[in-house]
Amino acid sequence: MLRYFLFFISVLVGATTLAAPLSAERASALRAQFQTRQRETLTWSATIVQTLALPGLRDPVASTGTLAYRAPDRLRLDYTKPAGELVLVLGDRLFIKKTGARLAEKSLREDSAGKPFRSLLGLLRGQPAEEESDYTAEVRREEDRYTVVLTRNVDASSRMPARIANTIAADTLEVRGRR
Repeated sequence: MLRYFLFFISVLVGATTLAAPLSAERASALRAQFQTRQRETLTWSATIVQTLALPGLRDPVASTGTLAYRAPDRLRLDYTKPAGELVLVLGDRLFIKKTGARLAEKSLREDSAGKPFRSLLGLLRGQPAEEESDYTAEVRREEDRYTVVLTRNVDASSRMPARIANTIAADTLEVRGRR
């Protein structure tokens, strides 16, 4: 269930109205600026809402919590709903604690449960995700933010999310959301 949760995570942001895509040249320049800013980020935190829509579930399941990042490879997700659940990344170690279960330790790189966390760490570090070639990117300017939408290519694995949207503040280039 945690496998693709970060692809559906969204930081508390308002709804957006899409504008025309940026030119490839402008999008490339923005990406370079964003990557530089992210590499300089030492800590970052956000209140999150995670929504899972899974086959077999009539309604999506929403969870809430706090996400904290410390460069270069520490990530902590404390859930308030469901209370007591925790995800912790320390280097290549991934720890997952579910309510009523023992703490599970996994390899961030070797275990499939680590894939969404590697992707999120890549975003926070300003590094491309390993699966970037599986997606086509489109960048749009929307009032006070940029939205970067990644759409899965036809020949990419159907196990990958069909769409990922990252929201970036236009003035600070700070990550504001991920859906």
